Amino acid sequence: MKKKHWASGGQIKEQKQTKKPMGRQQGEQYKGYVKTRKEPEADKLMASLDIPLSPEQSDMIIELYDYGWLRSDIAKEVGVPKTRVNHELIVKRRGGGAA
Repeated sequence: MKKKHWASGGQIKEQKQTKKPMGRQQGEQYKGYVKTRKEPEADKLMASLDIPLSPEQSDMIIELYDYGWLRSDIAKEVGVPKTRVNHELIVKRRGGGAA
């Protein structure tokens, strides 16, 4: 029983809880989840980090970063994802392979 707020006269009135509208049962919801669930695929962005950029793109990223450009603006200018710009800056700054 759900209790209602105080009413005039100082009495507490009790009220039955309303039932939720009938929809899918819990088992049906689970079945729908199992049918639509997909297996995780390979991450294409992380795989693309292994492919080197052209020397012109790489040099342009370093040059724009040294001028003080934001990494998101560098990514738009060069035409690569921001993740790739970050990766390129880390690799060039550390002087070698991935961490």
